Amino acid sequence: MEELTGRLVVVHPQLTTDPVSRQGQIGVIAIADLQKDNISVGFGSGPLGRYSSDALLVLKDKRELYQDIMTGVKDMDAGTFKDLLDINMKQEYSDYGHISAAMKIAVENPEVMKRSMISLEDYISRNHNINVSEAVSFER
Repeated sequence: MEELTGRLVVVHPQLTTDPVSRQGQIGVIAIADLQKDNISVGFGSGPLGRYSSDALLVLKDKRELYQDIMTGVKDMDAGTFKDLLDINMKQEYSDYGHISAAMKIAVENPEVMKRSMISLEDYISRNHNINVSEAVSFER
């Protein structure tokens, strides 16, 4: 089973209610209670934010993103294409620095974000290694 703790996420920039005001910021999942759809995210300082999985964004799988880039190249401008390729190249490295840099590129441009990110909810539903019926929280 893949655990979500330690995974980088972006708080959706258009989230209307966020008690810790972290819209558009990158954080790390600290606790994931999938049964209750309650994800606690740390941001390095301040309190943890608590979100539902549809309020958090993650990068698409690198193979899926590459396929989307190649099939959609005719429908995008050169800047979007360049940014998406840059994100995809950074995904080749699985360290926090590269993934964080890729997420920053995605968040800076709504079109790039739309093409390169999915909600954590969608990620969980696509990933068969995460058991959403598990009744325990995953803690690091």
